[in-house]
Parts: sequence; C-alpha cells; structure tokens
Amino acid sequence: MSSIRIVTDSTAALPDDWLKDHKVAVVPLLVNIESEVYKESVEITNREFYARLRKVQELPTTSQPSSGDFLETYKRLVEEGAKTIISIHISGGISGTVNSALTATKMIEDKDADIVVIDSKQTGPALGFIVKESVALAEAGANKEEILKRIEQMIGSMRALFVVNDLMYLHKGGRLSGAKTVIGSLLQIKPILHFIDGRIEALEQVRTEKRALKRITDLMIAEGGGDRLPTNIAIAYADNPDKAEEVAKSLEEQFPGIKTQPVEIGPIIGTHVGPGLIGFQFYYC
Repeated sequence: MSSIRIVTDSTAALPDDWLKDHKVAVVPLLVNIESEVYKESVEITNREFYARLRKVQELPTTSQPSSGDFLETYKRLVEEGAKTIISIHISGGISGTVNSALTATKMIEDKDADIVVIDSKQTGPALGFIVKESVALAEAGANKEEILKRIEQMIGSMRALFVVNDLMYLHKGGRLSGAKTVIGSLLQIKPILHFIDGRIEALEQVRTEKRALKRITDLMIAEGGGDRLPTNIAIAYADNPDKAEEVAKSLEEQFPGIKTQPVEIGPIIGTHVGPGLIGFQFYYC
C-alpha cells in the first residue's frame, strides 16, 4: 500500500467497490429529511432519497461533516501507516466541508502527520475524476508534489455544465426569485448552470431541455478549441438514468471515441437541483 492515502467526501459519487479496492477514505455529508438526519451514501441510498424528495412538503437541508468526523478519519489513516494524507473535497463555494477538514488538521495530536486539504472547486463526478487520478498516481509511486501538481492542473481544467428539470428547487434553495421561477417555468426556460470560482452560477438561459443540451455540447467542444474531445466526460444525472443513457449514447454517436460515464449525483447535490438534472462534467488535460 502507498504511504500516501487519499480522502474525499460522499459527493464524489464514486462506487463503493472501487473505494474499498483502492483504500480511499470517504467522509459523508449529511442530509436532513423531515427531521431525520442521514449520512449520504451510508444511511440512505439514492433511490430512497429521490423517492422521498418527490413527496416531501418541505425541502430537505444539507450540512457538512464535523471536524470530529475528519479527525477520526485522519487519525485512523495515520495509525494504518499513512505518511501523507491528501484530502480532496466538494467546493468551498457551496459547502463548509473544506473548513471542517482544515479544522481537523489543527486538532490532530500527531504533529508529524502530513495532511493536505484541497478545495476541488467542484463536486459530483468532476470531484470523482480528480480523486481517481490522484489514487492512480499514488499507486504508481508518484510523490506528494507530483500528485498535488496534477490535482492543480485538473482543477484548472475541470468544467461542469448543468441543466435542471424543475426551477422550483433552485427557488427554494434561494437561487431564483419567485417571479423568475414562475415565468421561467411557464416559458420552459432551462438555465444552464456552471461553476465560477467554486460557486454555482447561471451561465445562460435556454428554451427547452433539448436546446439546453445542444448548447452544453457546443460549449464543451468549444472549450477544447473545436477540434479535440475531452480527456474524460461524465454525464451527471439525478433520478433519470434513462435520460442520462440517452445523452451518453447520443454523444458517442456524434463524437466517435469520446468517453462517457453516466454517474448519478446523491442527496446532497440532489437536494439543491432536484430530480431530472442532466450535466456534463469534463476536462481537457
């Protein structure tokens, strides 16, 4: 086992088997549904969450892990022989998770523990891409500096473009006014969302989901200069696997050789965007 261990959080949406095989530690975020608190991916599945989300009267709330959760994880890894811990997490622009992790690094009693906390400025499969490549480098024998350099490159190159199905979730989360929500719904406006300095912002407003997905595809190809495909692309989705498979198949037919991975986002991000989201997360490096 490498002396460098990787830690992430539950929003990376990585398969349990892969996490176990590669000894990646995951600190889960929390979702509160009807006064019940669950650890994402541990105490509630995506299926259970979305079934309840469609029925609840009051939108669930989410919260970051405690510094104690991180401290427990870091201490365990040090005891297992980790010399360096690289802890990569959901964007600080939408969650306090990074702050909890940083606080934990100051609490650990082993002063020789080398822990680096990284704000990915992303979430979902984009975060998962960064974690996977970091693990691959560590397992191949790369040193800390080499891994951190690659992470920095990927964060700078990573892009995320989303379209949501129901504007009401953005409204309830405080991202759209009531008037814009009503007008947008009546006109079938589908805002294309993206990350700006780690925060989710509206990029453009497009009529209908079909046009929005076409526009996202055009933006993705333009990002690569118009003549090359992304290194990797994930089709992020929320309780709409058939649509995600349709989009992935369409991309593969349109751009032979492109790598597409449908990945479902969990309760934390699902709370704020609602069922029906489709997003492209990709990078060129």
